[in-house]
Order: sequence, then C-alpha cells, then structure tokens
Amino acid sequence: MYYIFVGLIAISSIILILIGAYFMVLEVIGKGKADNNEKSIKFSLYGFVLGALAGYLINTPPLTAENIVLIGKLIFTAYLIITLHELGHFIAAKCLKLKTSTFSIGIGPKLFTFDRSNTVFKFHLFPMKGFVQVDTKQEEKLPLLFKCTFYLAGILVNIISFFIGLTVYFIQQGHPVIDSFMIVTKKFIAFIPKFYSLLTQLQFSDIVTPEHDLEHSIGVYISMADITQEFWLGFAVLSIIIAFFNTIPIPILDGGRVILAIFTSLLGLLSIPKKIIETTFYTLLAMGAVIIYSPIIINNLWATSVSLNMSLFEFLLWIGVGVTALINLQIFIENRKDKRTPV
Repeated sequence: MYYIFVGLIAISSIILILIGAYFMVLEVIGKGKADNNEKSIKFSLYGFVLGALAGYLINTPPLTAENIVLIGKLIFTAYLIITLHELGHFIAAKCLKLKTSTFSIGIGPKLFTFDRSNTVFKFHLFPMKGFVQVDTKQEEKLPLLFKCTFYLAGILVNIISFFIGLTVYFIQQGHPVIDSFMIVTKKFIAFIPKFYSLLTQLQFSDIVTPEHDLEHSIGVYISMADITQEFWLGFAVLSIIIAFFNTIPIPILDGGRVILAIFTSLLGLLSIPKKIIETTFYTLLAMGAVIIYSPIIINNLWATSVSLNMSLFEFLLWIGVGVTALINLQIFIENRKDKRTPV
C-alpha cells in the first residue's frame, strides 16, 4: 500500500511536469495566453517537488502513522509562526499608516484568499515564506527609525513567541513561572553567540553542493518534525530559528533590509542623487534574492547532472542547447506566420 501511494505521487509528478511542458509548447508555437509562462513554471515546479518527495519516500524507510502526524504538526506550527511573523509587519504597517495591499503566507497551491480593509489576504499550501506588500512610495518617505521598526517587527514577534512557547514548556515540566522565564532568558542569551558562530563557520561547500538538492531538503524538513512532539517546545525552537535567520544581513531578509535602509539613508545625507540611490537599493535587493535562491537552483541542477553521469558544466551546456533550440523554433514559427524569410 505504501509503495502504491509513492507510485501515485510519482505519477502525479510526471503529469504536472507534462502539463508544464504543454504550456511551454503553446508559448513556443505562438498559441499561448498571457499567463502561459507562469503556468509552465508553476506546474513544472510542483511536479519537481512531488518527484523529489517520491524519491525521498522510496529511498528512506516507510513513514509511519506517527511520522505523518508529526509532519502535520510541523506544517501547522511553521504556518502559525510565519503568520505571526507577518502579522508583526502588518500591525507595524498599520501603526505607521502604511497602505497594505497584500498579506501573503506560504507558496504553492492557493488554499484560500479574501479581501479585508483594502488588503488581499492569501494563504498557500506550503509554509515556506510570507510577505506584507505596502505602498512603496509611502515606505520610502518613512524616517529611518520607522522603517527599521517596520522591518524588525516580524523578528520581534518571533522572539516574543519564543519566550512564550519555551516558558509555557518549562511550566508544564513543573518549574515555577518566574524560574521558567529566567531559564528561557538565559537560553536566549546563550543562543545568540552560538547562532552567529555557526554562520561564521559555514563554508561555501556546505551551501553549494549536489548533496543539498530538493530531495535532501525534504528529508531535512521531515526530520525536523520530531521537535513538534511537544508543541510548545517546537513552537519556541522554530520561532527563534526564523527570528535569527531573518537577522542575517542579506538585503531580501529583514536584517538586510535594515542595513540597506541605513546605507541608503547615508547616501542621501551625502547628497547622492535619488535615482542612483534607488538603483543601488533595487540592485542590492536583487543580489540578496540571488544569494538566497541561487544555491537551491545550482544544487538541484548539479544533483541532476550527477544522476545523469555528467559534469555540471556539461549539463548546463545541454540545457543551453535545448533553450536555444526552443527560441529558434519560436522564431521560425513566427517567420512562417508572417511569411518572412529569415536573414
């Protein structure tokens, strides 16, 4: 029964990838709609994720009912923590009179959406990220202190969640309330140098490696489910991890946005033209996105090349050949439609 279930996941993966390919073909032959590129990427990604899940389930011992319950608890806990993080930003935005157009939690298939007070609230299946979209012009006009307050509000909520969660956990273990709070405070202080020490010890090969492909990442998430055996303990641990991860000074993360706000404010004090400041700001944001997401792409391409007995460079060349062929096919079809002779 277990392997029938895994087989169904694998078949679903193949179907989704084929649907993505179908939308890509429609785009190439010029019969696609405006959102065909988006659909092609979306269905292909869903297919690859399900394929990686099927690969993990085949290569590891079968999941027990207890494992599945723990995974469900992990997803719920992560969803709750990310929602609280974004609520921190949302409440700060409202206090600062910023217009909020979108409040979004998760990625992947949409669970539900609703409009309230000129804000669209979106909730997706996988609790991997979230964001609050505010009016950019209003945000830029905020004083530096208020900008930093908005950017750090989510982290502050996660730290409060950590204190609440771990304090409740120790109270459940029989400790008095004050003693529990003091224990949590000591653990919080001790965690700070340990976290940043771990960051400084990271090597490039720890981040960019074929061993950290999508299948491995799914395995890591599933293995984390054990911490949710005790809800309040898992809630506290995940809260502090998300809080401190967001303090890393990469522009796309909250801590990086604070550094970027301070940097751009200094440029303004030096009378640097606004256009140059804006260009610098968005360039650094784009670089932050590359730093966060490029290892995921490289690791999965690298792992695929290894499975095909190719070097990463060779595999990328073949991808380039395929993309070039598709572009030339599209040009050929468009020329035939317009009855033009290629030069």
